[in-house]
Amino acid sequence: MHILVVSQFFAPEMGAPAARFGDLGRQFVAAGHRVTVLTTFPNFPQGKVYPGHRQAVAARETVDGIDVLRTPLLALGGHSPLRKAALYASFAGSALLQGGLRALRPDIVIGTTPPPTVAYASLGLARRFGVPHVVDIRDIWPEAVVNAGRVQAGAAVRALESLNAVVLRQSAVVTTVSEGKRERLLQLGARAGTVHVLPNGADLDQFDRWATEHKQAARAFLGGLGVDERLPIALYAGVFNPPQGLDGLLDVAARRQARGDPLQIVLVGDGALRDHLQQRIATEGLANVRIGGPVDRTLIPALYARSTATVVILRPRKDTHTVPSKIYEAMAAGRPVVLSADGEVQSIARAAGCGPVGDAGDLTALDANLDRIVGDSEAAQAMGASGRAYARQFNDRAVLAQRYLDLLAAAVDRDR
Repeated sequence: MHILVVSQFFAPEMGAPAARFGDLGRQFVAAGHRVTVLTTFPNFPQGKVYPGHRQAVAARETVDGIDVLRTPLLALGGHSPLRKAALYASFAGSALLQGGLRALRPDIVIGTTPPPTVAYASLGLARRFGVPHVVDIRDIWPEAVVNAGRVQAGAAVRALESLNAVVLRQSAVVTTVSEGKRERLLQLGARAGTVHVLPNGADLDQFDRWATEHKQAARAFLGGLGVDERLPIALYAGVFNPPQGLDGLLDVAARRQARGDPLQIVLVGDGALRDHLQQRIATEGLANVRIGGPVDRTLIPALYARSTATVVILRPRKDTHTVPSKIYEAMAAGRPVVLSADGEVQSIARAAGCGPVGDAGDLTALDANLDRIVGDSEAAQAMGASGRAYARQFNDRAVLAQRYLDLLAAAVDRDR
């Protein structure tokens, strides 16, 4: 098959959106398929094109055997709703135009969201080429951002919801990352039998390679932040945005510093709250917190390997079906996971036995759970091993990619 993936995010960008079809696409290529990713120039999460990259009418490159076609967008920077809307809408229009003018001839088109505007472009391209459409939904927008208080419900939100319902009805396959999201998508208009759960995960073999190859680079990175590797380290690696609840983690850091605890908390990433977090660290004199990055995702496994524990945190939210993808990478690293989040992710962590679980916003539990990991190295090691075994069984990208390919092949066969 020739698989066309339309994605707002792709390597070298950080985080789950770029990783999902970077990893899956590489596995598709290894299985003998041709993969084209239609994306834009790297700019996530700040909305500014990365240094060393320059927008053009079009650019082509090959990444891990994947044909990557880049198309421009309106990258204004900043995190206001209007600037984000311009970013998302401009990519959708650019991708639709760029993809429509090229003789790509795919057998199937996948649009991976959020933002939902990507799916409008991918559905248009599927119609243009007369092939089945797949919509891959990692989070349900605009519902999720309205529930988080980041935008207000109104005419624009209702219009997006109407368009999303059209995409759901007209897609041959709908894939999503958790059971709760599958149920919600059926309520929102997806056809029975079309919605399948393909969770996020990690390519464990590649993860191990990167951990070995970048061992010295990780040591140098942590040393550059002033981290003392002789002391315990709790690592958060991901985006610094409001839903992650990182202010709560700093609150816990302040408590631990006040009582002279040696645990160092390291935040690696970037996002809307970076300046705010740095200001808090400086103003409150949080000497036990270090903040760095963003870094290339190839460095993350080696950073996990040098940590005592990983932290997966979300602030309280209305939906209970969000599963942060970083939990799978943390488990892949064989390090215990300290979870502070509600809903479906708690069930996964408990089933995996990967570490202590606390409710979102319960900072007392988060503090105590960090103590559990630091105070009992034997138990921490057992939790890390249990999480690794769970990730190998249920969340290895190689296994997930084959399940995805089976869905794609069945959709193509039905369309013939």
